[in-house]
Amino acid sequence: MPLVEFRPTKARLVIEDSNDTILVMRVVLAEGETLELARGGKLDALGGVLRVRRRTTNGERNGKSAIGSLVYVGESNGASEHTPAKFQINIAMAEEKFDALLRVAISGRLPTKFFVDAGERVSRTQTVGLVHDIRAGKRVKVWDTRSHRTLPVMKFTMILPIEVPEQRPDAAAPTETTPEPSPVSDSQVAELVDELIVSQSETRHTMLALVSVVGVIALVALAIALVLIAR
Repeated sequence: MPLVEFRPTKARLVIEDSNDTILVMRVVLAEGETLELARGGKLDALGGVLRVRRRTTNGERNGKSAIGSLVYVGESNGASEHTPAKFQINIAMAEEKFDALLRVAISGRLPTKFFVDAGERVSRTQTVGLVHDIRAGKRVKVWDTRSHRTLPVMKFTMILPIEVPEQRPDAAAPTETTPEPSPVSDSQVAELVDELIVSQSETRHTMLALVSVVGVIALVALAIALVLIAR
């Protein structure tokens, strides 16, 4: 039975008090997928709707029964308005799986893609309605929209996105600090002491020279004063 791949484009949630919760998505065929129609044209060019309903029954589903339907809706040429052809997929999903899908949709994300296994099985190896066919030397999928406008959906697979948060560093990057001074060696201490002694010695000699000059000046001034008094 052919698998057909679809991609959601937008979604909305329908909640009613007395009815089942339904998640509605606009869908198109996935990139690279193609499905030819017996009425002419391709499903690739049509827009579609996916309606996912929560299945609240807890009983095991019979593997041979359908879980939904794939419906072709032909174009309408009414006098008032023209409606283009489209398709609709109806799915009943188990409650816990529907809740996972609902959490993704409410978080503002859409499923990455999903696959529908549709068609009516007439034998173990043969199906009708949606089949593989050889056209222009290529194997293609064909939907007989003339005889099988509605196809049972036997299997439905959806791929949900998972976002992994970026890892944050445990602590902020260390800031630049002033490097600690390296310990002073004995030779450096000795050099500093020698420089201090030399500096003190030079200062002492300078002070002595200044005192001597001041003394000489004082004696000369005293001698001049005595000479002037003697006259």
